[in-house]
Amino acid sequence: MNLLAKRRGTQDGDRNVASHTIGNALVVHMRDSLRQEVRDLALGLAEDPEHQLVVVDIPADSSFSVWESAAKLLPRKRNGVRLVIGGRSRETTTLAGQWLSERLGRTIVAPDGSVMPGVDGSLFVDAGWGTGWVRFQPGKPPQRDGKRFPRPVWENAASFVDTMPTSAGSVAEPLPGGVWLRPRGPERILAAHRARLIETLPAQSEVCTVVLGCPGAAAVSLDDITRFWGWVPAEVRTRLRLLRFGPIAVSADMAFGQHVANAVGESVVCYAGIPVGSRTEPGIYLVRPDGNLGWRAFAEELGYSPQESGQQAAPELLRHREPVFGAEEIRPGAYRYAPDAVLEVVQSGLWLRPPQETANAVSIRTAEADAGRQLVLFDESSPESASRMRQLAEDVFGRLDPHTRRLSWVAPASSVVRRRIEVVGKAAGFIESARPSTPEPVTQVLQIAGPPSVEPSEAPGGVGSALEADTPTEVHPLRLESSPVRGDSGGPASVTDPGPAPIRATGVPETTAGMGTATVLDPPAAPSGPAGPRETATPRNATPPKGTAAPKGTAAPKETSAPKSGITEAPAGPGSGTPTAPAQPDRATAETPPRLENSATTPPGSPTRTEPAGELITITQPTPAPEAAALIPKRGLDEERTWLRRALSQEYSAVANSVGRVLSEHPGFQGALGRSSGRLLADAVAVRLYLSGAGDQVDPALRLGQVGPHVPFARCTVSGLSRLPSHRGAAVFSVTLTAREWELYRSRKLFSEWGFISALTAPCAKQQAEHDVDVLVWSMTSRRTKLLEPEGDATPDRVLFVPGTSFKLLDLVEPEEGKRGQIVLRELGAGEIDASGRVDRNRASLDDLAMSSMRRKMETWAESKGTARTADSAAPRFQTLPGLVRTDRTGE
Repeated sequence: MNLLAKRRGTQDGDRNVASHTIGNALVVHMRDSLRQEVRDLALGLAEDPEHQLVVVDIPADSSFSVWESAAKLLPRKRNGVRLVIGGRSRETTTLAGQWLSERLGRTIVAPDGSVMPGVDGSLFVDAGWGTGWVRFQPGKPPQRDGKRFPRPVWENAASFVDTMPTSAGSVAEPLPGGVWLRPRGPERILAAHRARLIETLPAQSEVCTVVLGCPGAAAVSLDDITRFWGWVPAEVRTRLRLLRFGPIAVSADMAFGQHVANAVGESVVCYAGIPVGSRTEPGIYLVRPDGNLGWRAFAEELGYSPQESGQQAAPELLRHREPVFGAEEIRPGAYRYAPDAVLEVVQSGLWLRPPQETANAVSIRTAEADAGRQLVLFDESSPESASRMRQLAEDVFGRLDPHTRRLSWVAPASSVVRRRIEVVGKAAGFIESARPSTPEPVTQVLQIAGPPSVEPSEAPGGVGSALEADTPTEVHPLRLESSPVRGDSGGPASVTDPGPAPIRATGVPETTAGMGTATVLDPPAAPSGPAGPRETATPRNATPPKGTAAPKGTAAPKETSAPKSGITEAPAGPGSGTPTAPAQPDRATAETPPRLENSATTPPGSPTRTEPAGELITITQPTPAPEAAALIPKRGLDEERTWLRRALSQEYSAVANSVGRVLSEHPGFQGALGRSSGRLLADAVAVRLYLSGAGDQVDPALRLGQVGPHVPFARCTVSGLSRLPSHRGAAVFSVTLTAREWELYRSRKLFSEWGFISALTAPCAKQQAEHDVDVLVWSMTSRRTKLLEPEGDATPDRVLFVPGTSFKLLDLVEPEEGKRGQIVLRELGAGEIDASGRVDRNRASLDDLAMSSMRRKMETWAESKGTARTADSAAPRFQTLPGLVRTDRTGE
C-alpha cells in the first residue's frame, strides 16, 4: 500500500507541476498558478552561457513528490543549472540544490540567501556573511560562487564578497555593482540609499564601482578608503571607479580623488557621478547632497595621479560623452566648435574658449561640478573675444537636450575660479546667492566613545555569533518580489530624482534588528573536533574572564570525561530534562536561548533520577546558564583572548608559530591577518589546542552546563572556527549505544547540543569495524578542520558542529544480526525556530529532501573502498550523540 501511495503521489505531482520557457529561463510552477512577478522576473533575466536558467515557483510547504516532479521536468542536458527560487528559506534552497545535483547528476548553482533582481536582468544574492550563490556538484563539497549574476571578472577578490570593517565606525558592504564604503548607521538613513544602490547601480563586468559615503550620515575617512584600497589585489585596482555618494572627511583644498591618489601613492579613477542604466554603457549622473540625481555628466571618468605636497594638477579626462552632434574632436574632450572657438568638456559642464590655452585653464578644469546646475562657461579673459565666446555659449545652450537644458546656466568661466556663478545672457534659472562649486571642508569626523555596540545578526555558521568588532558584517535580507521603500513610519519613501533615467527605490531590503549599530557578523564558527588535555590545561591561579569563573571553592571543573565503556543504563524519570533550542544565528549571544516547543528543561547539573554514586548514566543535556555557554557574548571576546594567552601561555607558545605560518600561507586569511592578526591568531590557536589533547575535557563540562575555564577556551574556539570552510551535505560517524540511549532517542524528535559534535565527510572503516550504528547528519553549518588539525596526529576529514546547534531526528533503525543500525538527523536552520523556541512543524519537504540526498550519498559510499579516517587520539570525540551526556548521579 505504501508503494502504491508513493507512486500515486508522484503521478499527482506530474499532473500538478508544469514548465514553460519564458525569455532565457525555464519556469517550473504549479499548473494554472504562474504568478505575474515570477513571469516578469524570468522574462528579464540575462542569459547564462554556462548554465540553464531555471526559475522555481512552487509553494514552500510542497511535498517531496512535487520536488520529484519538478526534477523530471528539467531537460536532460550536460551543462549545469542555475536555480532561482524566491520566497524560500536558505535551508530550502540549499537542500534543493544539493538534492537536485545528486538526483540529476548535474552541477546546480543555487542561492544561499535572498535573491534581489538588479539592472539588465542581473541577480544579487545576499543575507550576510558567507552567503551568495553556491555550486553543488555530485560527489563534491559545495563551493561558494560569488554573489552576482552575471558574475563580473573582478568578483574573485574577497573584498567584494562579504561585508568587512574598515574602521570602528565604517564598513565596506557588497553591492551588485561593487562595494559601498559607508558609516555604520543610522539604519533609518541607510535603508533607502541601500535599496537605491542595489536596484540601480549596474553590475558592470569589467568595472567595480566603489561608492563612498552616505548622504545624511557621518563622513567616511581617508583612512577607510586607503585601508580598503590595500585589501584589493593590485591587478584589480585598475578596475576600481571611486564614486563620491556622501560626505568624506577630507578638506576642500583639492578634489577627493586627488586626496586618495596622494594617500595610496597610485593613480586612481573617479566617476563624476553615479552610473545609471545599462550594464555595458551606463549614463553618469551627478549626485545631489540628499542622494537624488542631478544632471547627466559630460565628463564621466576622471584620473588623478599622486602629486607632491602643495601641488595640484587638473585631473585627466578619461571618458566623456559627446556634448553636441557634428563637432570635430581635436583631442580628448575638446571639440572644434567654430574656426575661432573650442568647446571643451570640463567637470562643471562645458567651456567655450579660444583655440589657445588661457591663464586660468587649470583652475577651470579643476573646479568640481555642482549637481544642481550644469554650466556652459565662456572665456572672457580677452575683451576682443568675450562677446563672441558668450554668443557661442548661448548657441551651445540652445542645442542641449531638454532635460540638461532645464538644469543648465550660461556663465563666465572666471566665475568658477572665483567660486561665484554670475548668470548672463539667455540662460534659464536664477541664483539667489553665490555658492561655491565645491563642497565646504569637512571638519567633523565620526567620534567613537568607546567600542561600538554589537548586536547579533544572521550568519551562516551553526551558531549565529556576534563576533568581535574588527570583523563586522551587517545583514540585510532581500526579497525576490519587489516592494515599495518603507521609512521608519512604515510609509513609502519618495524618490524625486529628475532625469531621463530616474532612480526608483523599490524592492527595498528588509533590515534586521541591530543593523543600525555596529553589527558583528563574522560567520558563526562551527567548532572543530574536540581535543583536550589529560589534565585541565588551565593553571590554578589563572582567573577566567568575568562571568566564567569556576564554581566557588574550586579552581577548575572536575574532570567529567566518560569512559569508553561501562556506562550504567538507567531509565528516565518523569522529570528528565529536554534540551532547549540553540539561539538562532541572529541571537548567538551568551544569553539563555529560547526553549524548543513542548520541551522541559533540566537545571544545570540536575540529575534525571537518583542513582548510586559513581555510576554513569546518560541524560539529555541541560540548558546552560549564560556564563556556562560557549556562545559568543555581546561584549566581544577580548577578555577571553587575554585569558587564553595568559592562562595557557606554554601551550599557546608551543603552537603559535606553526599556526601563524598556516594562516600566512593560506590566501583566505591574508586580508584578515592585516586587519586583526592578534585576534585571528588567538582564535586559531584555540582551535588547534581544542583539536589536540588540550581539548579533551571541554565538551563534557559544556554538556553539563558547568562554569569554569573551559568556557572562555570554547568561546575562542567557536570564533576561530568561523574562518574555516563550511560543510553542507551529509556527515557521518559510528557509535555503539546503550539501551538507555536508544530509549532517549526513541522518545523525542528534537535535540540540542551544547558541546562540539565531531563527524566525518565520509565513513571511517575503523569506526565501522568497532561500532554497529552509523549516525548520519545532514549538515548546513558544520566546519571543516583540516587546515588547523594537529601536526602528525590529524583527522583531515573531520567536521565540527558548534555548541547550540539543534537537530531533528528523521529515522532510527536499531542494529540486528548482520545488519548495521542507523540514526539519521537533520540540522535545524535558523528559520525553523522562532524567538520563543517553537519549531516550525511544516518542514516535511526539507526532511524528505535531506533523506533522499543522504540515501544517494550512502549509495556512493557503499561503492567506495573503506578508509580509516580517524586518528587514534581523536576516536573518543566521535562517541557522543547530539543532545545527550554521560554523567554520574550528581551531574558533577
